[in-house]
Amino acid sequence: MKNMHTTHQGWAGRALSIMNGVLIFGFSATLVLIPEAHWWFGLAALVSSLLGCAVLASDKTYSLVFTGDDYKLVGALVFFGSVWWWNVVDSESLPFVAEEGVHHLYLWPFVAAFFLLAVRAFTPSPHWLWLGVCCGALGAGVIAIYQRAIVGLSRADNGINAIPFGNLSLLMAVLSLVAGIYYLQQRRQLYYWLLLLTIGAAFLGFLASLLSGTRGGWISIPFLAVLMLPATKNLITPKLRNIALLFMTVIAVAIVAYPPSGVWLRLVEIYDNIYQYFVNKDADTSLGIRFELWRAGWTMFVENPILGVGEGAVRELLPTLVAEEVAYERGIVYPQLHSDIIDTLARRGVLGVISLLLLYVVFAWVFAKQALLANANLRAHLLAISGLMVVTAFFSFGLTQAMFRDLRAFSGFLGFSVAIWACLGHQTQPVAPNKSR
Repeated sequence: MKNMHTTHQGWAGRALSIMNGVLIFGFSATLVLIPEAHWWFGLAALVSSLLGCAVLASDKTYSLVFTGDDYKLVGALVFFGSVWWWNVVDSESLPFVAEEGVHHLYLWPFVAAFFLLAVRAFTPSPHWLWLGVCCGALGAGVIAIYQRAIVGLSRADNGINAIPFGNLSLLMAVLSLVAGIYYLQQRRQLYYWLLLLTIGAAFLGFLASLLSGTRGGWISIPFLAVLMLPATKNLITPKLRNIALLFMTVIAVAIVAYPPSGVWLRLVEIYDNIYQYFVNKDADTSLGIRFELWRAGWTMFVENPILGVGEGAVRELLPTLVAEEVAYERGIVYPQLHSDIIDTLARRGVLGVISLLLLYVVFAWVFAKQALLANANLRAHLLAISGLMVVTAFFSFGLTQAMFRDLRAFSGFLGFSVAIWACLGHQTQPVAPNKSR
């Protein structure tokens, strides 16, 4: 993979590389621990990008060398953001987030695209990413235990929506497992201590997801497990891998079966909600309200299938659909339709869904390609697999929750995807010789 590794020769390049690493670590570690952290690190990423441009502009010896994959990712981000931006301008309404007010979410993909180019020029070490997600997963687990066991909450959430809290905790737990494999193959004493850190982070991250009661996110577990299998190839024997899988399964079953955890009750509610909705025609349940919101979203999409009804029209049309008995009355209080695809269909039509799916597909494609190309480079291979996991997880999460309309979740997708792609540039770059100027 081509990259601008020559920028690391100068002190400014090395400083920016470290700065980007610190940003990635801080973002990953605090995403679900500090409610406003996503805003701080988003602003810091913009500042870092501007500094990177200044360094490159000040030294003409640095030639900009980006790969076709870099341009594909930037194009997908810009296209997604542009469709959303046009929808906002056309409807004269900003995105509204529950209990957070209006936000400029449609601008975030542009910031992510800008930072992607800058961070590919000044690439950070993958250690920043691995340690960040481990700290985030550890913190999420501790908070979840405290809120459930001591505070007595029914669902752990750390003061934000329990669904993104649980989903992001699950994702960081899986990435912590990948980090564990990354350090296992190093076979050095220091990395064995880091391996213990990753195992503890994975356990507590999974526990946070279970204690949050976020059932929709659990759909992604089988798909993430399938992606995990090739990551362990040639590292551990099939027998040891099966033992590890059995151990994790037993632990998960024990947590689910333990009555105070409340996980079993959340699972049983799925059947009860479906029965109540389709047999008793009762929509006053968690799943029932989702079914009604999806039905309302489809009705809005049919009204304007190409461009959608507009950013702000969803909240305006829901009361009308309730009056016409197309939607359940409790759905009025929801500012999103509990599905990324349906929510996008309703607001931005077919064009919006194309931009959304293209964003998923392009990121998945470049990570899959790098996983195949870097098969001999295990550390780069693991980074590429982790990128695939991020895309797979968010696509799965988005089936039952509009993750891209949540501040932490949307920033999580953009931040983790760009960070992993940046670290891939560092992991695969050749070592530049020292040259005097």
